[in-house]
Amino acid sequence: MAIHEQIDNLNIWWFPRDFCQSRFGEFQQSGTNSCTLISLILADKVAKAERFYHRVSDLPMRGWELFGNAMNDGNNVYHNVITANTPQARNLNLNIPDAIAAIRSQHKMNFRLEEWFYTHMEADPTNPMYNRNVAVQLSRIFQITLQVFQQAGGRDNMPSHLFAAIIADSRTVMVTFDFRASIVALFDSHQHGRDAGAVFAQCTLQNMDDLLFWFISMLHNVYSSRPSLFEISFLSSQPGVAKRIPPAIKKIAGELKKPTKLNVPKPMN
Repeated sequence: MAIHEQIDNLNIWWFPRDFCQSRFGEFQQSGTNSCTLISLILADKVAKAERFYHRVSDLPMRGWELFGNAMNDGNNVYHNVITANTPQARNLNLNIPDAIAAIRSQHKMNFRLEEWFYTHMEADPTNPMYNRNVAVQLSRIFQITLQVFQQAGGRDNMPSHLFAAIIADSRTVMVTFDFRASIVALFDSHQHGRDAGAVFAQCTLQNMDDLLFWFISMLHNVYSSRPSLFEISFLSSQPGVAKRIPPAIKKIAGELKKPTKLNVPKPMN
C-alpha cells in the first residue's frame, strides 16, 4: 500500500521500499542504472493508455500496474542490451537517444515516443535560495514549452500529452503533462531512503510550481543532492514531431540554457 501525503495543492504517494527499480520484479539486479529506460517506457505506456489520469486527489487506477510493468520492462531492456553484452559497463547511465535506441532494439516494445527537443539548465548549489530559484526556473522552461507545443499542434491536431525527462545527478525522472485532465505528474522509480521505494506526485497544471518546488526539495532531503545541471528532454507520441519544431523553439531553447538570476518576492510553501 502506498502512503499518501498532501502538501498544499500537491498529492504524493510513497510506495513500499520493495517497489522500486532496484528491488522489484524479475530483473531487479539490473535496476541500479535503468531509470532512464524505465522513465521512457512509462511515458510510452501512459501515452498509449486511453485515460490514465483522472483526479489529482486519487492515485491512477492503473498506477501500480503501469509503474510496475515499466520498472520490470526497463530493467529487462537494460539486462538484454547493456548487462548481457557489456558486463564491464554494468553501471552505465544512458542518455535519452541511447535509451530510446535500446528500447527500440527490443521489437516487442513497440515504442512510439519521439524526442521533440532537448535543453539544459544550470544552477548554483551554493545559492541559499537554491530550491526556490531552481523550481521557478524549471517552471519557466515548462510554461514556455507547453505554450509552444500546444500552438504547434493546432486546433485540428491538439496533443493530449507531453512528456519531459529530467536528468540530474545521474537520476532520471519522468514528468507527464496531461492536457485533457489538466494534470502534471512526476514518477521517480528510485528507492527513497530506508523506508520508501518509488514515488509518484501530481497536481493540476495550474499548480505546477508546487510540484517542482517539492521535487527540488526532495532531492536535497532524501539524497543531499543539489545538482548544478539539469538536462531536460521533451518527448511526444505525435508522429514526426521533431520535424515540426517551430523555428522559434530553437531560439527559445538557446535562451533557456542561459542561467538567470531570479528574484521571487512571494515565498513558496
